[in-house]
Amino acid sequence: MRTGSCRILIFAAASLLFLPGAAATGPAAEDINLSLRRAAVQKLLSGATPFRVDLGSSLLRESLTFTEPRDLTFQDGRIRFSIRCQGTPFPVDLVLHPVLTLRRSGNGGYQAIVESLPLKIPGYGTVDLRDAIEPVEIQSLLQQTVFLQGRPARLDVRVQRIAVRPEEIEIGASLTLKPSAPR
Repeated sequence: MRTGSCRILIFAAASLLFLPGAAATGPAAEDINLSLRRAAVQKLLSGATPFRVDLGSSLLRESLTFTEPRDLTFQDGRIRFSIRCQGTPFPVDLVLHPVLTLRRSGNGGYQAIVESLPLKIPGYGTVDLRDAIEPVEIQSLLQQTVFLQGRPARLDVRVQRIAVRPEEIEIGASLTLKPSAPR
């Protein structure tokens, strides 16, 4: 289903909630299920680069730039890929192999965290960059104000479940539509 068609379907279903006499019922644990194929995740990774990380203090500062993600695989519930890493002022130009995992976050939703990313910098030593890269919060797929029958409402598609499968990442989300408060 194309993105535009999916949006129309969601808005059409959501508009039923605003019809006179519509019953207000709570959403199911997972109202929407979708799958991200490897090609889609590869595009997301490519869109997030170049990505820069600064290490060390002012005297021994190293700036690392990550580009060209490729060779994406999903194995044992983990996301693995290759990425080029270039550094300055220490001459680093390597291909690294990060391992990402997804875990439930305290705020609801999930976090993508770097489980392992060792890097050997000549003259500096080996550093595992897992602590240098902040977790990425994945709580909502969509938050948007929509107008239904001329009234503003807030549409929120919140992540309830993420599972890494060998060929795709499955996401289950809840759909919430609430009238917006007048400003």
